Amino acid sequence: MRTSISIPSTPSSTARAKLPRVFSGASPAAPRWPNIRKPGDDWGNIFGIMSYLVLARKYRPRTFADVVGQDHVVKTLANALDSQRLHHAYLFTGTRGVGKTTLARILAACFNCETGVTSTPCGVCSACRGIADGNFMDLLEVDAASRTGVDDTRDMLTSAEFLPAQGRHKVFLIDEVHMLTGHSFNALLKTLEEPPEHVKFLLATTEAKKIPVTVLSRCLQFNLKNMRPEVIESQLDKILTTEGIAAEASALPVIARAARGSMRDALSITDQAIAHGAGAIATESVNDMLGIAGRDEVGVLLDALAARDGERLLAAGDELCDRSLDLGGILEDLQRAFHDLAVAVELGTSVQPPFERFGRAFSAEDLQLYYQIALLGSRDLEFAPDPKIGFDMTLIRLASFEPATSDHDIQPPKESRDSEPPKAREQASEQQAAPAEAVPGKPDEVDGDWHEIVAQVTPEAGVNAMILGHSNLLRRSEDHWTVRVDREHQSLLNDKRCEEIGSALSGYAGQTLRIDFEVGELSVESPAARRARLESQAREEAKAVLMDDANVRTLLSEFDGRLESAELLADQESPSTDTAASASDTGNAP
Repeated sequence: MRTSISIPSTPSSTARAKLPRVFSGASPAAPRWPNIRKPGDDWGNIFGIMSYLVLARKYRPRTFADVVGQDHVVKTLANALDSQRLHHAYLFTGTRGVGKTTLARILAACFNCETGVTSTPCGVCSACRGIADGNFMDLLEVDAASRTGVDDTRDMLTSAEFLPAQGRHKVFLIDEVHMLTGHSFNALLKTLEEPPEHVKFLLATTEAKKIPVTVLSRCLQFNLKNMRPEVIESQLDKILTTEGIAAEASALPVIARAARGSMRDALSITDQAIAHGAGAIATESVNDMLGIAGRDEVGVLLDALAARDGERLLAAGDELCDRSLDLGGILEDLQRAFHDLAVAVELGTSVQPPFERFGRAFSAEDLQLYYQIALLGSRDLEFAPDPKIGFDMTLIRLASFEPATSDHDIQPPKESRDSEPPKAREQASEQQAAPAEAVPGKPDEVDGDWHEIVAQVTPEAGVNAMILGHSNLLRRSEDHWTVRVDREHQSLLNDKRCEEIGSALSGYAGQTLRIDFEVGELSVESPAARRARLESQAREEAKAVLMDDANVRTLLSEFDGRLESAELLADQESPSTDTAASASDTGNAP
């Protein structure tokens, strides 16, 4: 028995009500179904969903001409392609986001472009579009981080024996190739050395040192460089201009430095900055987003450092910490500022804003010291019990090592940026060291033994003892003394040290003294040199006494030994200072 059922061409109203309304705009009478997806279609557009292509993908280079910052690699590859000198294995190394995979895909397009093997693929043929869209059958991208086993490698090599399905060459792009196991590398060696004519291997890695040398020797290796901030900044400016997005000029260098040589990171940060700034990029917004200090905040630290105000320096550091800024980044910004100032001081060039007001605030020696302190503080920050503690200790070290007086007076920074540089004062302060040429002959002898005075006013080791230990007392009147310090130790002199030494000498004299300091060559023996001479004499005398001992001579003779050194014990009395001084000292005694 045959039964026939008739179905109306138009569903009834009851049936229409039961139809699913999945798609926006669907009519109960005629539900709208999407068309079959064609290659290149975007599912988001088909379903009416807004889709956004991130800048790093939207502006990924499609030709060698679009690649920036890697001219040394592009030039080599282009010349090899134009001369048809094609290798079978290429290795691209470098940090993340510098263009390793991008260059590999461009090279794959050069191999398979329908116009022929060329350094300028057309970009419109099916092979070029397929490679750009990621659906080209003869470009097999392998993530070595997830397919590390030897079985995966053998399957890949088995497929290499088959001819290409679409293009001229079958290209294997192995990303993070250093993640392959040792057995996988061994399985790859033979095919990598003598692959079929239609096969090309493109390898990419961030850890070239982890790849066996047997693999490296079979590849042409291209080391991609970290991009300079200027290159990244220029590329960002072009992209933002194309996108029609407003950006402050001072914000782009901040993004370029934060990217640390990676163009992909720079574009990702730019995407984030656009979202953070509601469609625009402002410097303050970028600093807040990245948690870094602006140049003005760094200027506050430099102001306090130039003014020798440790309390204000720590207070400024506390304010930056309260804002939860990146403390390591702040120390790096200080390093950049010290570098720029040091270059300006050394070459005599102008300082770039906003630090031009510090052009005369620091000497070249001080900047070298400050840079080293900031560098070591940044390095040791991770070892501190707390980042705040490490940051504070770095600022304390910066404040403790006060700048040395130099051949010209150093003025504190001016608040106004357009004011003229400060002029040196006509007369040096009484407590500040001034350079002086060595006085020929013997200086004026003064009353009292300078060596004895130094020993009494600086009984303990310290910076003041070091300064006076390398000095001479040139002249002395009732209330006015002149002290000369050798040039090698002039960096230790500053207003605070001079004041402390003046107070100590005044206490020794029992009255207030005016102490003038000069810097020059010492014409007579300093207390430190005298002390070293006496210690050397004591050691030689002790050695002579030891060699005269019969037991020591017997020991050396029996074992064919020799006496290399002799040291005085701490509780052993050294030769009398007064006796040694009277025998060999021609110092500053009257």
